[in-house]
Amino acid sequence: MTTMRRVYLPLTEQQLTGLRETRELADRTSPGFAVTDAVRAEQAGTDDDELYEFAVTQAAARAALQADGVVVAAADIASASSGVAEETGDGAVSGAVRVSGPLPLKRFASFHLIDRGAAEDDPEAEVELSWFDATELDLLLDVIGNS
Repeated sequence: MTTMRRVYLPLTEQQLTGLRETRELADRTSPGFAVTDAVRAEQAGTDDDELYEFAVTQAAARAALQADGVVVAAADIASASSGVAEETGDGAVSGAVRVSGPLPLKRFASFHLIDRGAAEDDPEAEVELSWFDATELDLLLDVIGNS
């Protein structure tokens, strides 16, 4: 049985458009975020997967904001053959990973639209995210285009 790992990817509107057109995310140049041992260690005293997932989703949203991203995409990637490598070294952000190789649309579970206005009003607050199912990619791009 293949073990899947949830990875959160900060994406731009251009990357989303490419995903819709080609049905895959071909080139990963920005980091992804996943629950890692470092994330668990930072949340010492808790054993709550939802808190870990929330922490890495927020890290992905902040990374997206810094890179003109509009969305955090949640994708399920096979752990054994995924090309998911944990970022290490000085300055590495907890939970940061690098995804190599193409990622087909069928691996995406959901998209989370960033409320940029709220994030700009209070940069220290939690980033507000609006959830879209992976089947709603066209609707998501329409919403982005109309905002």
